[in-house]
Amino acid sequence: MMPDQLARQEQIALRLEQSKRLLRGALDPTTTERIGKLISDLEHEQVEEKEK
Repeated sequence: MMPDQLARQEQIALRLEQSKRLLRGALDPTTTERIGKLISDLEHEQVEEKEK
């Protein structure tokens, strides 16, 4: 695995963890929905990176 791929995977994992923490603290339904979409997008991106 290339160093830049590993760095990208680590960055996605960090962003995913941060988003999950934000979701736990979100009270507004709109915010919850947006963070949920972000998490979904990040999880999809994470799968794509692992397939490379």
